[in-house]
Amino acid sequence: MDKILYIVSATHLILCPFTKVEESFNIQAMHDILYSRTNLSQYDHLEFPGVVPRTFLGPLFISTLSFPFVSVLQYLHFNKMISQLLVRAVLSVVVVTSIKYFIKSIAKVFGNGVGNWFIILTASQYHLMFYSSRPLPNIMAFPLVMVALSSWIRGKHTLLIWSSAIAVLIFRSELVIYLGIIILMELLYKRLKLFRGLKIGFLAAATVLSASIVVDSIFWGRPVWPEGEVLWFNTVLNRSSEWGTTPFLWYFYSAIPRGVAFSIFLIPFGVIYDVRVTRLLIPTLMFVLIYSILPHKELRFIIYVFPVLNVSAATCCNRVWRTRFRPKGLKNLIALVFCVGHIFANLAFTVILLSAAIKNYPGGHAMTLLHTFEYNHLDANYTIHIDNLAAQTGVTRFTQLSDHWMYSKKENLKPGCEELMSFTHLIVGSSSRDNEEMLHYRNTHGVMSTVPGFSHISFNYNTFPPLKIKTKTQIFLLKKKIIKSGVKQNIKKIVEEFKNEQDPEKKIDLNLDLLDKSIKRNKISKSK
Repeated sequence: MDKILYIVSATHLILCPFTKVEESFNIQAMHDILYSRTNLSQYDHLEFPGVVPRTFLGPLFISTLSFPFVSVLQYLHFNKMISQLLVRAVLSVVVVTSIKYFIKSIAKVFGNGVGNWFIILTASQYHLMFYSSRPLPNIMAFPLVMVALSSWIRGKHTLLIWSSAIAVLIFRSELVIYLGIIILMELLYKRLKLFRGLKIGFLAAATVLSASIVVDSIFWGRPVWPEGEVLWFNTVLNRSSEWGTTPFLWYFYSAIPRGVAFSIFLIPFGVIYDVRVTRLLIPTLMFVLIYSILPHKELRFIIYVFPVLNVSAATCCNRVWRTRFRPKGLKNLIALVFCVGHIFANLAFTVILLSAAIKNYPGGHAMTLLHTFEYNHLDANYTIHIDNLAAQTGVTRFTQLSDHWMYSKKENLKPGCEELMSFTHLIVGSSSRDNEEMLHYRNTHGVMSTVPGFSHISFNYNTFPPLKIKTKTQIFLLKKKIIKSGVKQNIKKIVEEFKNEQDPEKKIDLNLDLLDKSIKRNKISKSK
């Protein structure tokens, strides 16, 4: 039954093959490890280091698992976009396998019925399955959290401490709150001896920290412990708030309800039906509560708690399902209908969010269109400039399919500047051809295509379905117009004469001549 999770995760991956800016470091690192390999000077992070350094250990692990398959794809001359799907698929398999390991631990304690309901609930929800193939630091840490929780449930303290050390010191330092609370609980109830815990913890911390410093210092070209710098940036400097702030209880009233969807209504009943669920929920809710102190919040920051919350909801569903034939009248029937019916509500919610997500990667779709339009010129000497919006919404090195083209993501270029005008193709973020940033290219570049992106969800009770995904133009694909050299030279010559001419009458004649040449130039450009 757990194969359902692999299928659902793969569905999300196929329908949303592109990545966002938050995933940029890991996906670019995977590309560079697989394609540039030991040529570190060509790595993306040297040109675009980001605000804080990130570890290469996660991308190294996924790239190592992917390498045999990518080598076959290269041998068969598949384009690199297939490799992007492959590395994300490998990550998805790792994540779902860790969930499968967690399910086995849950089934061992709560029974197979709870395990099966857990699978159904998780598959019906959107966020965990959607994120399972996304190369975010949180998702890199997620399998380790599942192993740590499973080890806690099974009483395997050595594995609990080692997996916690790797998760905290390499990937996400804030997990010291969550996993630290669990280890403290084990010490408090004397299931773990203090001296043994310190001995294992010191060895694990020293080994993991050394591995991170050695490996990442090689890639970054300087002594660095990436997650230490991230911790300093987010907590001591508190600069993460520069990316937005939300209220203290946002995780409780927004992130968690969206993460577990309609299953949230069943979580309290799981605690009532089985008191053992409380042991799982206490450190989980304490982690979310303490972590809420940081003003910058995102749903992915607490994605590790969704499986634990689903255990409580699954416990409730299993209890109702096992007693469905008992003569308890209307009350039992209502509970059964809700337990089964809320799965369909979860699925409907998932379909809506996934439909919006599909439209939320205009940069990736723009790159696909560009290579489709210029498929017969992949060996040409084209130069492509990719602006910030496109770079943040789907463009990666995996999407750069031609070895002959020059792709540039150079930032802070003023629209219409000489450098931008020199590119044969421009991928420009804009909602209209008449916007100020687009006016500079009206006479120099033609529009190849426009790319829509997600705008909002509208509701109309007179239609079916009543919810509609609305899009708007977000990106323009531009190609430099071809001008015959003779006309171009004539225009340049007349412009120079116009600048130097002092006689007003001759200046008028030159102006008319320039206008005539410009008309001819425009006709030639349109014909091309």
